[in-house]
Amino acid sequence: MNKLTLSITTIGDLLLRQTISNGEDPIQEVYLQIPNYQRPYKWTAQNAIQLLDDIIEAKNTNKERYRVGTLILHKTPDNRYDIVDGQQRTITFTLLLTALGVEDIRFLQQDIYDNEYNNHNIANNYNALYRRVGLRTADDDSAIEHQREMERLKDYIENRCELIVVITSDVSEAFQFFDSQNARGK
Repeated sequence: MNKLTLSITTIGDLLLRQTISNGEDPIQEVYLQIPNYQRPYKWTAQNAIQLLDDIIEAKNTNKERYRVGTLILHKTPDNRYDIVDGQQRTITFTLLLTALGVEDIRFLQQDIYDNEYNNHNIANNYNALYRRVGLRTADDDSAIEHQREMERLKDYIENRCELIVVITSDVSEAFQFFDSQNARGK
């Protein structure tokens, strides 16, 4: 029998601690992977900056929690978690955290299918995000305040931005969720 798990997790737990918060019973050792069947990373710098702007607006309006979408995962027999839906957002959050100074994010260290979209958009979006949030070299008060604000932003992303997570061990069920999520309302 296939088990279906529904959870809510923070971006920090998922990408930095490889954990799905899941209330009092967290799921540990969640190693996300992008399966070969996944489409290329097609988000543009405009999409990445829009996500950043939405997060900044949520933070500045004091939203306690900011739900950033759904992540559909297929748990494989070898305990890996294939991303069925949510790849674009997950990669973008990884690029954003990297631009904010977080190092060694395991998810970003995997091989991603080598194609022109992935190669161009990952580099381009990282550069766009870094230009918006990156370190400032000036040693004046505005640069210091910018760094403090970026630390607060990083903390908000890690601890207040949340994903709704659907996990199933049946790949066809995962695709059924994906189809129903993306085909309705068109």
